[in-house]
Amino acid sequence: MELKLMMEKLGAPQTHLGLKSMIKEVDEDFDGKLSFREFLLIFHKAAAGELQEDSGLMALAKLSEIDVALEGVKGAKNFFE
Repeated sequence: MELKLMMEKLGAPQTHLGLKSMIKEVDEDFDGKLSFREFLLIFHKAAAGELQEDSGLMALAKLSEIDVALEGVKGAKNFFE
């Protein structure tokens, strides 16, 4: 439910099946949930080019990026708040 709400707030809503697919892609302990470590794994995989370009996880990784050189430190601070 938390992932669903986060994706909606980021402007990239997902279907129930889409969310399950996203979780399955990084669910290392196969519990059907995202631990904090697994959540961070999304960004590691995105940086390594290991996510499909059209996947929900790639959308999440892209929506969660900020270019500090462009936005400045204050912009980054506001983004994370």
